[in-house]
Amino acid sequence: MTTKKLFLSICFIIFCFRGFSQNPPIIDTLEIHQQIKLIEDKDVNLSFEKDFFRSIVYKSDSTLYYNPNGSLHLYKIQLGENLKVEKLSNGTFHGHNFNRLLFLHNDVLYSYGGEGLFNVNSSLIYFDETKKEWFEREIINYPFDSRFVVNSWVIDNKLTVLLNLSSEYYEKTSKYTKYSFGYIDLTNFEYRQEFVFNHTDYSNFTIHESEFLYDSEEYTIFGYREKNNQCRYSLFDKNTSEFFRIPFLEGLSCLGGFSYLSINKSMIYYRNQEGVIDSVNINSSPHLNSKNYIQIYRSKSKEYSFLVFLFLGAFTTLIIGLFIYQKQKSTNLSDSDNELKEIENDLIKYKGVIISKEELDDIIKISNYSYETIKTKRSFIITYMNERKKVKIERVRKQDDKRFYEYKIN
Repeated sequence: MTTKKLFLSICFIIFCFRGFSQNPPIIDTLEIHQQIKLIEDKDVNLSFEKDFFRSIVYKSDSTLYYNPNGSLHLYKIQLGENLKVEKLSNGTFHGHNFNRLLFLHNDVLYSYGGEGLFNVNSSLIYFDETKKEWFEREIINYPFDSRFVVNSWVIDNKLTVLLNLSSEYYEKTSKYTKYSFGYIDLTNFEYRQEFVFNHTDYSNFTIHESEFLYDSEEYTIFGYREKNNQCRYSLFDKNTSEFFRIPFLEGLSCLGGFSYLSINKSMIYYRNQEGVIDSVNINSSPHLNSKNYIQIYRSKSKEYSFLVFLFLGAFTTLIIGLFIYQKQKSTNLSDSDNELKEIENDLIKYKGVIISKEELDDIIKISNYSYETIKTKRSFIITYMNERKKVKIERVRKQDDKRFYEYKIN
């Protein structure tokens, strides 16, 4: 055993004996990187140094999961004298999940949202350790037009979330402007919306990606590397949604496996490169550069409500006029109704058949639209057909790949 490993092992045993709550874990990143190289996941190996400390979650004081940002690889790392890295995932597929929220709930690892490959997603996926694969978790009452997870955090059994929706688009800025704020109940996986609002830019609504991340039950630490190779640290209070800095974290060097930050309840613990441990109570520290995300969202909701009220009179007049016009119209079917009935007749020919998403899009004549438009139109047409009950379209999991869906026509 090398001198460095012996020193790290002795320190780890001493610190674990004294208790994790007062001593940040010792992580031998050199040894972890060496073991990952032996697994030969080249993409992980190349991104390890920049990626590692923002892509880990703790299962226990000595066990953590590592899911490299932007991938579906998953490793279990056992810390201690006999450090061990184990590859858990079998799949070869990767997803657009850069900047996703990675968290553990009831000993199940979840990845929520993300972006990449010129696309975004708002799905909640979980890792099945038995099947060694990621699967999507269905969410009751989830907005059908959910496009992108702007910001999210877990507190107790609630996954609080701000969603960007695809139902309203502002061409001048090429932005989707409608937002839904609410939470996913992690006991029954149901989405409960609290309010909606419109805004042309979400840059002020999100916490920017960091180089270092440490997550506890009530707080998250974000570490940002500056241009001068120094680091800046901020805290997020999950109960109040406040994002802020404290004097204790000012001027700290960038963290490695030996120097580290952790939180237990309201106490922050810092171990420097020499092994000296210091701590501070967050509640007794002044909050610097503070911003409150829920307050920001609510302020935009109030602006949205005021605009709705301002134009309510004009809209009411327009609606009354349209109602009178509709009452006087002929009962003949519109071109749109005729087209939907034609689609219905085409679908009846496929009764009892399971078809792919692409085949369905061709049948209902939407495959030539953009991705977001296809998603919206497909949902509308499926709802319309199922309500008429002449033909039923049911989404079912693919037999050969349970992460994806096909459509059964009945």
